[in-house]
Amino acid sequence: MKLPILAFLAVTLVACSQQPAAGTPVNAPEGSAVIATESRLIDQGHGAPVSGDPAPDFSYTLPDGATVRLSDLRGTPVVLNFWATWCLPCVEEMPVLQEAYEAGGGKLAVLAVNRNELPAAIARFSQSVPVTFPLIANISGDIGDRYAVTSLPVTYFIRRDGTISARHIGALNERALAEQLEALE
Repeated sequence: MKLPILAFLAVTLVACSQQPAAGTPVNAPEGSAVIATESRLIDQGHGAPVSGDPAPDFSYTLPDGATVRLSDLRGTPVVLNFWATWCLPCVEEMPVLQEAYEAGGGKLAVLAVNRNELPAAIARFSQSVPVTFPLIANISGDIGDRYAVTSLPVTYFIRRDGTISARHIGALNERALAEQLEALE
């Protein structure tokens, strides 16, 4: 009886020690959300950013250990969404954001910054609302504070040059999102 158990453990250990391909999230199977469990506000400025202002910079750490800054995404339009798992309008707009992300074919970044929740809550949420763009834990809420987020959801649209195009308060529907994305071009 011990031999089959030992064989199973050996196979399991070998399988678990295999390194994922470069850029493959460690905790996210293909087709599932990438959960960034750490984030940090870089831009310590004050005041609500408005259209034409540079987007306040922040960083987030991917499951594979890579750290990405918002400013690293210059050259790509960005949809920056602030949300929470308990926010029904946030949950309702996630499929619309996912459709836009997929339609962008790698030419559109969607980042969803969670307000004040632990990564475990975000992971549970991601199992029921399938998205493949990064869900960023911001437990302290400092990124949302810098973007003057006082209600949820709030979405910023950031141009290729890193400046803010628009801010949308409330849930996005397909039409509103399409209009904002068209304005980014």
